[in-house]
Amino acid sequence: MIAFLFICALFFCLYLVLMLLYFSGWIVTNDFLIPKSFKPKTKVAVVVAARNEERNILRCVNDILKQNYPAELMELIVVDDFSSDKTFEIFKSVSDSRLTIFQMNKFVSEQNFSSKKKSIETAIAKTDATLIVTTDADCCISENWIMNIVAEHELNHKQFILGPVAYHEEKNVFERMQSLDFFGFTGIACGSLYWKMPALCNGANLAYTRELFYQLGGFTDNEKIPSGDDMFLMMKAFKQNPKAVSYLKSTEATVRTFASSSWKEFLQQRIRWGSKSKHYSDFRITASLAIIFLFYCCLVACGVMAFFQPLFLFIFLFMVITKSIIDAAFLFNVANFFGRKKLLLIFLPAQIFHITYVLIAGVLSQVKTYNWKGRTNK
Repeated sequence: MIAFLFICALFFCLYLVLMLLYFSGWIVTNDFLIPKSFKPKTKVAVVVAARNEERNILRCVNDILKQNYPAELMELIVVDDFSSDKTFEIFKSVSDSRLTIFQMNKFVSEQNFSSKKKSIETAIAKTDATLIVTTDADCCISENWIMNIVAEHELNHKQFILGPVAYHEEKNVFERMQSLDFFGFTGIACGSLYWKMPALCNGANLAYTRELFYQLGGFTDNEKIPSGDDMFLMMKAFKQNPKAVSYLKSTEATVRTFASSSWKEFLQQRIRWGSKSKHYSDFRITASLAIIFLFYCCLVACGVMAFFQPLFLFIFLFMVITKSIIDAAFLFNVANFFGRKKLLLIFLPAQIFHITYVLIAGVLSQVKTYNWKGRTNK
């Protein structure tokens, strides 16, 4: 019992330290504001890889083409990733000189197609733009998105830029819990980078110079891993030059997307995200994930043992209350930044939801295949 109590205390303390680091990193990262005198000079290529997105792609494309950014300095490259619906037909209905459309079936057969990374590589090879900006086909984007990214690149000399991603237009409590949970990811992405231990980033809002992409060898050494077009590239960029990587903390630079509509879809998504963790080369990221997972295991174990021994009830309540205070303060600060602090009203059920799926997906992501839009990870 003493050994178990020691393990619980160890991972409890490690979890608190980790969360306090993320929280403080988020707090001290300055909000980014564009100077009124700023005039962009950088040519930008926005890359969108789309697969079966007939419901969302038109809104995304229109948002990008309506950017408050000089038309002569922007192009949009949309890559159709073997869509089986009307995605490509919808692409063709848009008439704009800045839009270029590629179908991956013109370059490679689907049987030999590795992942989304090949779509991004193909798009980058077809442009001479200085800055590559990636997003997803199901995203909604504000009109000053690109202007903020370019300002960060030009004014602060950043070559690899992480941008905020948030959920919106939730329809029920399940989706609102995901939205609150996702604010935690946003805060961790920002806070961890501040402390030079980057733990998360999201390909739905990512920018890097074309030159850096090729310097890093693109997706070489991870191209066969279906997921991770964002994380693996970020880790290589940070390893080469930490000062060139930044988090763009700006509501105007935020990309908004949609929460999963069903439990099955949600779990498949989390398994897909977690599956790449076994390929991480940075021990700090693996250690951070392990600390969170093992602390949750200890927490659940104490909760079960509380039914049999009063001591564990005290330990369980102490850990839950302490964790909740820190997590609530962290999430409130991030949610408030995005004007969504009312989501904290569902904090308690969201905590149960979070711990449950982390434990389930944490195990399944290491042992189970996942399905994404008709493709199964082998």
